[in-house]
Amino acid sequence: MIITKATAIANSNTALVKYWGKQDEQLIIPMNNSISLTVDSLSTITTVDFSESYDEDLFILNKKIQSDTPKKRVQKHLDIIRNIANVELNANVVSENNFPTAAGLASSASGFAALTAAASSALGLNMNPKELSMLSRRGSGSSCRSFYSGFVEWIKSDDNNESYAIQLADENWFDIRDLVIVFKKHNRKYTTREAMKISKKTSPLYDARLEIVEDNLVKVRKAIKERDFSLLGQTAEADCLLMHSIALTSNPSQLFWTAETLGMIKFVQELREGGLESYYTIDTGTNMHILTKPEFSDEICAILRKIPYITNIIECKPGPGVQIIKDDLF
Repeated sequence: MIITKATAIANSNTALVKYWGKQDEQLIIPMNNSISLTVDSLSTITTVDFSESYDEDLFILNKKIQSDTPKKRVQKHLDIIRNIANVELNANVVSENNFPTAAGLASSASGFAALTAAASSALGLNMNPKELSMLSRRGSGSSCRSFYSGFVEWIKSDDNNESYAIQLADENWFDIRDLVIVFKKHNRKYTTREAMKISKKTSPLYDARLEIVEDNLVKVRKAIKERDFSLLGQTAEADCLLMHSIALTSNPSQLFWTAETLGMIKFVQELREGGLESYYTIDTGTNMHILTKPEFSDEICAILRKIPYITNIIECKPGPGVQIIKDDLF
């Protein structure tokens, strides 16, 4: 009997210049480069066990057996990895997130990064981070950025073998804080993948954003290199608003915000006016990331804890890339 098992931990990443739409839906190649921050406090641990004893693939997420779309996405990705390794073994995949799933906090990024690393290691594929990021991209585009620590850029390309993540600076280069603000659970009508397709096809602002995003990429690279927090935060916030403007002007319109989200946007503006420099960015959910300097983090968190509609605050620092670990989940 052949039994091959490995476990990986991967952290989520917060998009500073966002990926919104694909030029190739099958290979998941983006329409534009994107830049993110890998964070230390939002993580996924995944154990993958390939064995002749399994009659089918199994996927357990947060102690719940998965079926339908979540299971099919994992199976499709495992098929790609199995094809590379030239094996036909079924797998048991057990995964745990330490933060909300499908809530606009990039759980698919950490999830598919951990799945890719664990499955590849279990099958003895000796891949470097660049190769792993290209492979992981096939399951979840943003997951390719989680293979590196700190600040990371995902390169677009017309060539499948040239679209991958690169590290701009490690987690020790530029010390900032990402305060993750979690509100009550809100069910999205469309997944991120579906929303991107709708936006690309129907928003009159989509092409205009592709022109503007190139300038934003230049600004964020400069901000990281020079440790310019103001430029970083201003550009990330502006890019966030651009992305959501595209979503709002799509048909059907994609509104990811709630009253709580709008309230926090005003709150962050008031923080800045009060001398606590901070900026927001929001992905495809109601929850929010507040970017700030380390010296302001405790004071801002103390204020946030008094706001009744916030269910959790997770303070994040720049974090590490994907790691293979010895503590299996089963």
